[in-house]
Amino acid sequence: MRDSHEPVAAGLRSTSWTPTLSGSLLALVFWWQSLTPTLIPRSWGTQTVVGAFCLAIGYGIGTLVGRGVHRLLERWGRVAGSEIRRRSWIVLAAAWLIALFVGSKLWLGWQNEQRSFMGMAPIAWFDAVLVSVLSPLSAVLLVVIGRLTARGVAAVKQVVQGHVPPIVSVPATALLVIVIGMALARAVALPALNTAANFVHGRANEDTAEGIVAPTSPAVSGSSTSFVAWDTLGRMGRGFVATATNKQELAKFHGTDARLVDPVRVYVGVRSADSLEHSAQIAVRELERAGGFERKVLVVWIPTGTGWIVPKAAASLEQLHSGDTAIVAIQYSFLPSRLAIFMDAGLANEAGITLFNAVRARWSMLPPKRRPKLVLFGKSLGAAGVEAPFVGKDASASVANMMARTDGVLIVGAKQSNPIHSQLTRERDSGSPFWQPIFNGGRSVRFLNRDPHQVALDADWPAPRIVYLQHPADPAVFWSASAFWWPPEWLARPRGFDVPDAMHWFPIVSGVQAVGDLIHQLGVPAGFGHNYSSEDYVNGWASVVPPEGWTHADTERLARFLDQIAGDESEP
Repeated sequence: MRDSHEPVAAGLRSTSWTPTLSGSLLALVFWWQSLTPTLIPRSWGTQTVVGAFCLAIGYGIGTLVGRGVHRLLERWGRVAGSEIRRRSWIVLAAAWLIALFVGSKLWLGWQNEQRSFMGMAPIAWFDAVLVSVLSPLSAVLLVVIGRLTARGVAAVKQVVQGHVPPIVSVPATALLVIVIGMALARAVALPALNTAANFVHGRANEDTAEGIVAPTSPAVSGSSTSFVAWDTLGRMGRGFVATATNKQELAKFHGTDARLVDPVRVYVGVRSADSLEHSAQIAVRELERAGGFERKVLVVWIPTGTGWIVPKAAASLEQLHSGDTAIVAIQYSFLPSRLAIFMDAGLANEAGITLFNAVRARWSMLPPKRRPKLVLFGKSLGAAGVEAPFVGKDASASVANMMARTDGVLIVGAKQSNPIHSQLTRERDSGSPFWQPIFNGGRSVRFLNRDPHQVALDADWPAPRIVYLQHPADPAVFWSASAFWWPPEWLARPRGFDVPDAMHWFPIVSGVQAVGDLIHQLGVPAGFGHNYSSEDYVNGWASVVPPEGWTHADTERLARFLDQIAGDESEP
């Protein structure tokens, strides 16, 4: 009788392995490259994960390449002897020990240099020790998982070989594994993820943040006179309308003698209507009820995935125009942007087109002299919704559409893959950098950031104006999947003021680093990464719709004032 433990023992033996020389060498190269700085400073935990994945990937590629080279050398009768391999291992082991010590020290220096530039607290030497110890250990676990997966694929190949000719066994196995993987993803993984995401974030959408109560002002949605019920606004909508800037807050900046008015804030939640078209219709009725079409500036605002309206961006506009403003938004999702972009794909664009067309149709019915300035705003995923109504065949056509149908556009942190953003970058004036393109001499569109060395453009900037705010080191704007195999153009010199000098591109490794940057894009102080500051927003609004007589000194004063107001500018 066979021992019942024999299959298990055989399985354990099959997962044991002796490191390969080629794999260990490329793993060292990949791990070393993973230490270099990128757009966002990394904690020891993030670096451990990034380094582990890079090391494991490098080991896998190196092992495959090494086996191929070994087979060629066997054919040519030039296989290295055991003594050469032994000495090679000694050299490689020494290289690894040196790399762990020197690399961790370099990583610590790079990270603290970047943190100092951004005004962040430094990390200690112990963080570097953790990276040098835990990163390789974690990579070993990933390599073991990879080998188990490879053995599973080999088992599938053996089954396939029993049914097809040997010449097609490899492609047939690859096709079968892909089909099985896609079937499992579509039938199990994606539905499970969708259900979990909607359950968790759907419940969060029904919550109300601490201290938020239903407003009494008729100028905002959710009040007793509103067409939108308070309990249908969602967490983000309730927070938005309940914290509208009031006359007392306006007076703190403008003084009690100024002509002030409570701003209009209109918001329609996902539970307030049964479709985006219905939401837009309700939003227009709300604007009419609250007097939004009678204000000086009317902003069609496309929120982020959760329905979040950037608090200081809204307050900047309202303070800039002494409250004589109206903001209108509809919620198209309650999922965070990184999930909404996949699970609610296209809804931001649909919401932007639907709401803008509905508002503009009603706005067009007003006598021209009584129309407020019609402006659009969007950040991050909302930026795609802002661009959607105006996309033309090229940059000139898209810009012409914006100028013909609006009085200004402010877009913050838009992905470089967004249609109009991509057109403007691709068709930029010769000599202007990828990360701050100049289109048509900056006559209508300008890309602004806090770079103290920005190219001076013509001060005569006729309206309507289109402004893109983007930090050169914003991962959401500049990283893309192509970083795995192609160097990003924005890394060419000269670089943006907040992009580290020591940063460089390396195949595959840079793609893994990009994932880390995107996950932590908001984990930096305001004014860096994807976290935009009061100064950014005030400067953006003052560029698009400046009040009469507004100066740069006023912009700086308002930015300082808003910085004193408590509030988290990161999307919850």
